[in-house]
Amino acid sequence: MFFVRPQMKYISVVSALSFAAQSSNARPSTLDEQSLSYFQGFIKGSYVGFESLLALAGFYENDDVKNNLNSNEESFQVHANEKESQTHIKIAGLGLGRTGSTSLVMALEILGYVVIHDDEQAEETDVYSAYEDELFDDDRFHEILGLRGYNATFKTAGHEWVAAHPEVKGILTVRDDPDKYVDSWLVAAPFIDIMEQRPFKWMRTVEELMPELSYEYRHTTTGGDVENYLDRDVLRQKYIEYNKEVQDTIPSERLLTFNVKQGWEPLCEFLGHPDPPQGIPFPHVHTRSKLEGEMFFLRMVTWVWKLFEVILFVSFLIAMRKAKAVITKDKEE
Repeated sequence: MFFVRPQMKYISVVSALSFAAQSSNARPSTLDEQSLSYFQGFIKGSYVGFESLLALAGFYENDDVKNNLNSNEESFQVHANEKESQTHIKIAGLGLGRTGSTSLVMALEILGYVVIHDDEQAEETDVYSAYEDELFDDDRFHEILGLRGYNATFKTAGHEWVAAHPEVKGILTVRDDPDKYVDSWLVAAPFIDIMEQRPFKWMRTVEELMPELSYEYRHTTTGGDVENYLDRDVLRQKYIEYNKEVQDTIPSERLLTFNVKQGWEPLCEFLGHPDPPQGIPFPHVHTRSKLEGEMFFLRMVTWVWKLFEVILFVSFLIAMRKAKAVITKDKEE
């Protein structure tokens, strides 16, 4: 696993782009995707959809992860990194989806942190699966992530866990206002519906991650009102309540409420990096057009699969009809 030491204070623009491209299979390679046209963003998103398909099919799981998934519960192996790249969780991203979390992830990686986020979810499937099966608790879960080289996590640490661990800092990403959050989230929310359709629901990785995905997309965003996970009013109210709950739970000195539009300064100050990266713009990635491209590709996979099923069924009927005709002819002769 590629590891960059957290104490690194700045890197060149070329190094930043190279690191972003290599650090994970689907991480954006452009720091400012807002400058792209809608068409460019959509095409990029479609390619991300293709990479997501590979990830969900288990293409990025290494042999150690596959062995854990195929073994019994008692034989789970941590498969820790080399000693020099082992660490512990220092930063927890706590913002809801579509609040700038991917931009923040890339910013943290530029600062030298090793982050587990969406892309890594399909690479470390065994840990998520074992946690869901209650093989270990939150503390052990995050300890294992540290042993595998991650020192920043998104979507695994709740605000109560962060509050109980004084060595961990939380970052709550927010949008300009609740309605902008809802508008953006409603583009992403149907992802969970797509995962419940063929062929995705038959994929081992999807099956293992489905409890986590369902909780994220239907429970967290609604406060448990899972039937209304696409309801604007429910989403808006929960966004407000969730952010306040996080802010009330974690001591202010260990929590940064952060809008990615604020850029490097508040983030670097909070993390103790005295100098923001020189010459590197703060990442603004995963735009709406890109998300729509990704969702279109994933939906297209389900449409093509249905078409394949129809073609297969029709081919079967034709073959049966021809076989019946041959049998009838043989009998007549």
